[in-house]
Order: sequence, then C-alpha cells, then structure tokens
Amino acid sequence: MRKVVFKVALIVAVLSLVLATAGPGVARAEEPQKIQVASQMPVGHPITQAMDLFCKTVTEKSKGRLELQSFPAGQLLTDKEVPKAISTGTTKMAQTYFAWWIGLVPEVFSYGGKSYDNLDHYFRLYRGPLYDYQKKLLAEKANCVVIAPILYAVRAGYILTNPVRLPGDMKGMKIRISSKALAAETMALGGVPTVMSSADVYMALQRGTIQGAHSGLGSFYARKWYEVAKHVFLPRYLTTDFQIVANKPWLDSLPQDLQQIIMEAGKEASDACTKMILAMEDKIMAGLKAKGVDIYEVSTEEYNKTFGPLIEPALKAAAVKELGQPLADQYDAWVEETRAK
Repeated sequence: MRKVVFKVALIVAVLSLVLATAGPGVARAEEPQKIQVASQMPVGHPITQAMDLFCKTVTEKSKGRLELQSFPAGQLLTDKEVPKAISTGTTKMAQTYFAWWIGLVPEVFSYGGKSYDNLDHYFRLYRGPLYDYQKKLLAEKANCVVIAPILYAVRAGYILTNPVRLPGDMKGMKIRISSKALAAETMALGGVPTVMSSADVYMALQRGTIQGAHSGLGSFYARKWYEVAKHVFLPRYLTTDFQIVANKPWLDSLPQDLQQIIMEAGKEASDACTKMILAMEDKIMAGLKAKGVDIYEVSTEEYNKTFGPLIEPALKAAAVKELGQPLADQYDAWVEETRAK
C-alpha cells in the first residue's frame, strides 16, 4: 500500500514539475481578462449598440480570452473622466470624443476657420489626414490607441428654449457646449458658452439654468431634451465622430492575435454604427417634429451670406489662440485638400 501511495505521489510531483516548466509550445488554459468598457450614450442609442457589438465581437472571437462588458450612459465614467482613466490605464477601453482630451493634449482637437461641405467631405477629412494626425498625437502624448471612429451624428446643432433665426437672437442665452470650437461659435452667435456634462443638460434646461445645448440630433431625441426645449437651430453643416480607444501599454501587452481581433471588431462596430445613424437621421428629424419641436436649418446661401462671416473668423481666431497659427492653417489646408474638385 505504501509503495502505491509513493508511486502516485511521485507521478503527481513529476507532472506538476512538467507543467510548471512547460515551454511556449505547450498549450495551457489562459485566465480570461475581464475588461469593463465605458461609454456615454443611453441604452438603445446607436453608439451604445455599436459598443455592445464591439464588446460581444471581441469576447466571441477571442474565445473568452478577453471578456468585455459594456457600461453605457456614464455608468462607469463621466465623459470628463475618460481621458485620464484611459491615459493612466485605470480603464482599459472606452468610447470617447477627441474634444474631451484637450486638457491633456490641447492640439488633438484641431480646427480652423473653414467648414466642410457635406458628409462625404467630412469623412474624407475626419477619417483621412486629420484622423491620422489625431491618432498619432494621442499615442505619443497620452498612452492612447484609437481603435476606430464611430459616427455620433450626421447633423449637430442647438436645441433651445427660445427660437433662433438671426444673428443676435441667441444674445445672452447660456448654452451648454462640449468644446472650445463650439464655445467660439456660440459666442459669435451671441450666446454664453457653458461647459456641462450631457447627463446634466435635461435638468438644467428644465430649471432654466441654461437656455440651450449643442449636441447631435440623436441626443436631442434619445435624451428627451425635446421635453424641455422646443426649438432646434442648425447654423452650419456639422457632423461628429466619437471614437473607441484603449490604453496603449495594455493593448501593446496583448498577443498580436488579440490586438488584431480588437482592431477588426472596432471596424465592424464603426461600420454598423454608421449604417444605424444614417438610417435614423430622417426618422429623428420627423420624430422631433412630431414632439412639437421647431427645426430651423440655415441654407448654404444664408450661411455664406450671414452666418459664415460671423462664425468662421471666430473659429479661426480661437484656433490660432488655442493651437497656434501653423496648426490652424494646416487644418484649413486639410479642408481644402479633401474638398471635392
């Protein structure tokens, strides 16, 4: 009996030693990494659906080596908290917006005085030379890898408690904005820019703390801001991308196959979000009107004659002050380079 016990113990010890010293060629089960992925939009919004798809795709294609869990609607982090959390690595992946990073990397949200013409022009610019510049900058200065752009809104503008039709109509109105570029535009229109998390806008509009907010049409509808503000003003063609990002040291530490899975899942989520946003745009406009919202869209002729001469010099002056003349000029050059001939 003692010999049997001794032999069993010897076999167990040998097997333990073999497993402990096994080389890379020996297959061993990997402990799954459980990653919480932060995003900001409400449940049901295309951005949230895209982030859910991203998490699901990575989890499935990695065969459970990475388990991604989506946390929408600011449950995990507020929009202001995302840049520091990603840069320091306390959060590994998130949905973000380049404008939120200006506190860490001011030049990442570059702009100038010129505006793009339409959605195709926007894609050529913001997913072309400007996007390449922004990705490189965040990687070098903020430990951040941009995985993919995700379309947030085809059209963005102001939702207001009072109508705005002409320059000066916005005078004195406190307007929630999300970037310094929008602050410059708002001031050019006579408004008073106010920095505020999107999660606080509904209550602020309801209480009269602010009289308007700038965002995408989808947010006006999904967040039900139309219940407390009944006027939409679209002074120029303005489209917005959000981004899926990751902490660079963490992403770089992953095996190449997992990095590839993440990047491919990002492209899949990006394509899906673009399709959803485009399909929803007309429905959102109709939905807002059905809720009693008055929508005023400035025509190209009116913009060139009335609003452009106010907005574009203000944007250029703000860009030069914030970013310097060379970068502001470079942005305007990129706008022209990507304009349809």
